[in-house]
Amino acid sequence: MPEEHEGRVIAPLANKTLEEIDGQRWGTPCCASYIEATCASLRKKPIGQFTTENLRMMISQDIGTDVLKPFALAVLQDDPMAEGDYYPGDLLEAAAKRWPDDPELQTLT
Repeated sequence: MPEEHEGRVIAPLANKTLEEIDGQRWGTPCCASYIEATCASLRKKPIGQFTTENLRMMISQDIGTDVLKPFALAVLQDDPMAEGDYYPGDLLEAAAKRWPDDPELQTLT
């Protein structure tokens, strides 16, 4: 991940987890769906290790989006058609749905 993205310093956050940043501990959900279990697990993963699919899933579920936005934008600046597990551009679609008025995303769509 780049150290800066549009003036937002993201390098210090790359080694932190969402749990460390927001202070919320979700624990391991009992009888959770695949998405619930995966999202709970991703909250414990350093953000700098997130894959395109990890970003897509968390943004689609509206989890940690304020923190993850600069990371997603950095990926999309490199490759607007970055692909998670579904199809080329699935991260861009998730980001555009979450932040429809973002001028940076509008230049990519």
